[in-house]
Amino acid sequence: MEKDNFISPLEIAEAKIELARKSGARELNLSLLGLTELPASITQLSQVQELILFGNELTALPEPLGQLVQLTNLNLSSNQLAVLPAALGQFTQLQRLDLAGNNLTDLPEVLSHLTQLRILHLDGNNLTTFPETLGQLTQLEELHINENQLTMLPEFLGQLAQLQRLNLSGNQLTALPETLGQLAQLQRLSLRNNRLITLPETLGHLTKLTYLDLENNQLTAVPEALGQLTQLEELDLSNNRLTALPEALSQLTQLRTLELSNNQLPILPESLRNLKSLKGLYLHDNPKLGIPPEILGPTWGDADEKNKPANPASILDYYFRLRGGKRPLNEAKLILVGRGEVGKTCLVNRLVKNIFEPTDKTEGIAISDWQVNVGQDQVRMNIWDFGGQEIMHATHQFFLTDRSLYLLVLNGREGGEDLDAEYWLKLIASFGGDSPVIIVQNKIDQHSFDLNYRGLQAKYPQIRGYVKTDCRTPTGFAELESRIKQTLGEMTNVRASFPKAWFAIKDELAGMKVNYLSFDQFRATCARLGEGDSKSQEELAGFLHCLGVALNYKDDPRLRDTSVLKPRWVTEGIYRLLNASALAKQQGELILHDLSRFLLSEEYPPEKHEFLLELMRKFHLCFAFPDNQHRYLVPELLGKEEPDLKKEFAPEQCLNFEYHYDILPEGLLPQFIVRSHIHSQGQPRWRTGVVLRWENCRAMVKAEAGTRRVVVRVRDDGSESRRRLLAVIRMDFERIHAGIPRLEVKTKVPLPKHPEVVIDYDKLVSFERRGIKDFPEVVGDDVIIVSVVELLSGVDLPNVRKTTKTKEETMKAPKLFYSYSHKDETLRDKLETHLKLLKREGKISDWHDRRITAGTEWAKQIDDHLNQADIILLLVSADFIASDYCYDLEMKRAMERHEKKEAVVIPVILRDCDWHCAPFSKLQALPKDGRPVKKWEDRDTAWTDVAKGIRRVAEELDSRPMP
Repeated sequence: MEKDNFISPLEIAEAKIELARKSGARELNLSLLGLTELPASITQLSQVQELILFGNELTALPEPLGQLVQLTNLNLSSNQLAVLPAALGQFTQLQRLDLAGNNLTDLPEVLSHLTQLRILHLDGNNLTTFPETLGQLTQLEELHINENQLTMLPEFLGQLAQLQRLNLSGNQLTALPETLGQLAQLQRLSLRNNRLITLPETLGHLTKLTYLDLENNQLTAVPEALGQLTQLEELDLSNNRLTALPEALSQLTQLRTLELSNNQLPILPESLRNLKSLKGLYLHDNPKLGIPPEILGPTWGDADEKNKPANPASILDYYFRLRGGKRPLNEAKLILVGRGEVGKTCLVNRLVKNIFEPTDKTEGIAISDWQVNVGQDQVRMNIWDFGGQEIMHATHQFFLTDRSLYLLVLNGREGGEDLDAEYWLKLIASFGGDSPVIIVQNKIDQHSFDLNYRGLQAKYPQIRGYVKTDCRTPTGFAELESRIKQTLGEMTNVRASFPKAWFAIKDELAGMKVNYLSFDQFRATCARLGEGDSKSQEELAGFLHCLGVALNYKDDPRLRDTSVLKPRWVTEGIYRLLNASALAKQQGELILHDLSRFLLSEEYPPEKHEFLLELMRKFHLCFAFPDNQHRYLVPELLGKEEPDLKKEFAPEQCLNFEYHYDILPEGLLPQFIVRSHIHSQGQPRWRTGVVLRWENCRAMVKAEAGTRRVVVRVRDDGSESRRRLLAVIRMDFERIHAGIPRLEVKTKVPLPKHPEVVIDYDKLVSFERRGIKDFPEVVGDDVIIVSVVELLSGVDLPNVRKTTKTKEETMKAPKLFYSYSHKDETLRDKLETHLKLLKREGKISDWHDRRITAGTEWAKQIDDHLNQADIILLLVSADFIASDYCYDLEMKRAMERHEKKEAVVIPVILRDCDWHCAPFSKLQALPKDGRPVKKWEDRDTAWTDVAKGIRRVAEELDSRPMP
């Protein structure tokens, strides 16, 4: 662009002001223009009620700005303001004032004139005192003064009697005034990241408080008065110095989340068991309690829909059982990762047997054990040696665990060692959490190489050292063994307390000669060896699963008959299939009876073949074809060749969306292909991509390893249909991403007329929430104005972002339960796909038994979800009616709840059968006229009719008043 054509920020602002003046607009948005001053013409807009100046470079405001006396919303956040003009006091109609992210050290007296103010943001400034003027703003409902430098709060804080939200986080407060207790309307109080030593007893007067955050202070105790906060739902006391908990905590009967991580608690009061509403109890990093992470479950930061918090009752049961007798576990998992032929197996042989023995490539995972003396203790290491072939990387994620010690093995034969190290370190961080890593530079005598040690250490603090080795000589092995022992000595989980009665059970299972047990056989073993409590047996099963001693799938009804397995049996069976050359030649297609060609019948008898495929389906490694439930596809074995789709899916003609990854996980697209297989029937599939068809749309979804991104291109003749298919695709990716902890992924929206330019989706949503409607973007040598609403509306369904904002709204969404025969699973998949739009809009949350998670028995989880459901779908077929479980248990309970008006039951007729005499025959069935889905010529029309009927019910339920 020529300099003469350059449009300055001031000129852009003046043009917007002139447009607002002519149109009589009530809102003016001058965000992110880089303004250092405001145009004089802004004073002409006396009609403006909302003025948004977010993200400029303003250091001062002109006095004439006070002429905008109609202002109700003024956003001056993220500028460089050090002082505010007296004219601010003229905005007497102002209800919301945002001054966050400036350089303010004081506030003018005239601020007290803003008597209508409801919301005030002062966060991210340099305020050292609580300004006296704030005490006169008695209508304030929200005050955010976090991330400043306050050292004390004044007594007049109690005058703000209408406050409902108060955020004082990120200051330097050491004490709180007694008058804090006068804020009788307060519902949310955040005091994290201060220096509080004590809390006032008057805190107990805040009886409407539902949320209290005291994380990262210096508290050694909390007052008994905390027990008076009987409406409290969330309490965060993590990262303090607590040495005891008051008995009064047991009075918090509404408490759902209690965060106590990283304290110094030596003992827990038994009264915590009275907190019956508790859904999340976080006690991590309280070493004196002796509760291992396997029992504690994910931390508060890691817990989500996929990684659900551990059951608080189970945590407390384990803790109080420990007090009856315990000893250190002294066991850990040692996991070797790295590419093929770097010498991992030779490394294990040299460590464990002190021999050099050339080996063939590892087909999958080799599992062995190693006894190591660490100080006075002997520690048993369960060694998992992962095959390094590329096709194996996708399945590593199912066996990589945290609380393990990792050896990352590299060599310098092919170069690119630093990039290779980055790849594996990110993979370990995603699935292994903060587990320590020792980097082994192997075959150093043959291929000497160095790494960017300081750079890697800065990015990955879990690295415990670098050791150069060669298995032939053996160079460096004394140092490697010493480093392993030192690291084990630092891993507190290695010495985690373990109930004495459990050791015999663990040892017997570790040495069992059979490859698998039923869960009933596991229970019998537990009872014989002294653990008769059923809950304790379930906890132990989960613990052994995490340790890799005995894998456990008792939580899945399809796998329940063979639910305690030797890890070697599981991994070798799966990897033999993935490595079978004949299967690769078939492009990953197999029929159930084909498994006899690839698996030895002595180890894998035919009656266990379906179990193994169900296990692969659970891991999203394969799917069954709709026309034949005994015919499967393994996407990992699809060909790599990408079809020529450039013309059909030219980005200029498509709705585009992208995911950008810090590390693109191997197997991401094969997982997506499994999840979306209903839509790809008869469409091109390859290992890193797929074409989907839905309604009148087609979409291409492909992964690009070089750019570490997934590209989505959707094409059809109508924007609404394109957005609907994109919503379905995004739902599947969000589910996959949720299953990969710590995955760094950013969603990007390409500009419609300039698809080479991508905008961060979260940035757009933040702009929308701040009321910023457009912003400038550089495109080549030009600058264009991008509309936030238009860009978001292009990729989102209407109201999607608004319906998923708050926890209260999410909890309000009706819960939907599928009751169905497993022989109709493909049809249920199809229906679930048509309901994904309802889920994305926040209209429903759904559940079926494929979602069962570890931790409780499958039947209990089914019963719990059935009893909590607002909508119960009966997927009717002859197999459903013939199923004792579906018909006699689920259907009867569903009808009981329907008669009591506790739930709405909807029969969905899948296949022709005699259902007209069934108890549910009096109910309105779907699709229209109860015509079975499989009898419709256009199956999509049938499913659409079903989805519309469910939508009507969901929207009626959604209009219920909040309880």
